[in-house]
Amino acid sequence: MKDGEEKEVQSQTRFVRIQSLRCFALNEIWSCLWPSSSSTYKVKRTMDHYYCTCPAWRNQPSVPVNARSCKHLIALLGEKYEAARIKLKNPNGTALRSPNKKSSGSKKGKKAGDDDGNGDSSKIDVAVLLANSWDVDKGPDPTGWWISEKLDGVRTLYDGKRLYSRLGNPFTPPQWFLDKFPKDVTLDGELFGGRGDFQNTVSIVKTMNSPHWKGITFHVFDIPSLSTQPFEARMERLKKLFAPGVGSHASDKVLVVEQEKAKSRQHVLDKLKEVESLGGEGLMLRKPGSLYEGKRSSTLLKIKSFYDAEAVVTGYKAGKGRNAGVTGALKCKMASGKTFDVGSGLNDKQRKSPPKIGSIIVYRFQELTKDGVPRFPTFLGEAADKNKPKDAVVPDHRKAVVKKDDA
Repeated sequence: MKDGEEKEVQSQTRFVRIQSLRCFALNEIWSCLWPSSSSTYKVKRTMDHYYCTCPAWRNQPSVPVNARSCKHLIALLGEKYEAARIKLKNPNGTALRSPNKKSSGSKKGKKAGDDDGNGDSSKIDVAVLLANSWDVDKGPDPTGWWISEKLDGVRTLYDGKRLYSRLGNPFTPPQWFLDKFPKDVTLDGELFGGRGDFQNTVSIVKTMNSPHWKGITFHVFDIPSLSTQPFEARMERLKKLFAPGVGSHASDKVLVVEQEKAKSRQHVLDKLKEVESLGGEGLMLRKPGSLYEGKRSSTLLKIKSFYDAEAVVTGYKAGKGRNAGVTGALKCKMASGKTFDVGSGLNDKQRKSPPKIGSIIVYRFQELTKDGVPRFPTFLGEAADKNKPKDAVVPDHRKAVVKKDDA
């Protein structure tokens, strides 16, 4: 297939043996084959990515997008080609299985003829420290807490060997990237491609051995393996590992997130304004002397003037004017069930080929309307590792007031 080419493929028709047709003239029961239902799916190539709309291709969250396969791709591209492609894109993944060969594994929960995805058994359980929100206007006094920039990247855990997402799915960077890491610690941080570049960062870290990993850095802000030591001691350990020029593993790919002590509430607000003016997402506050907890904790607070949330794409609105003939906006559903449209933030390429229906997107907004939907939402990109949407926690004073006349 050529880059950008799209083809329709049909699942192979299965036949069911029927033995209930009686011929009364001959007093016999005839046996016959009756075709079962079949489905048509679309296969598309975009650069080195092959996509299929079938459930088996979509239901492979732990496999890099460019390493996914299904029986339709095998039938269309050939088994030998697919086996070589999958091996190249995901060398440590599960071997490609011929659609004509039976699996030696358990068949529990599967029906004959179901599509089989190429799963990755390397998923792990991850328990990372998660933040509560600090309200810009009404939050408690943060004096004495540690301030750092909230990076607009992909949260990542390093277990001493590999990089994993918050949901425990492995990322697949080139080996030269992993060689920058020590082997005797676990690290909590963010894969980061730069301020305001969240969408490209997600695309790169989801792609096996992408050459664009050269533009990604890992910004580390904690060491879970030293969870019983106070935060300040853990930061000193990070500096000994990664401080530029002096750290035992100093490099331009693993960087320690800078921490600054809050002098006052106003100091935090001024710092927030400075970071946001530079295109940053917000700030993080860490309680002094706190331990590392693998759960949501009040010892870690996040601060943003804007709110980020996720939604499910349910459809599309046609574009008008310069966007005539392409997608004007995505129709979305929040976790609460409320629906809204988001068109701001989509570039020309995304309008021509928008996120698929059922995919999870990330959007940003400043406040909620009186109906509880985001006001002026902006599309940020598809979620890197989410299987269901999550609404933002918005304080009451950031929600539009419902007037008596409107009630």
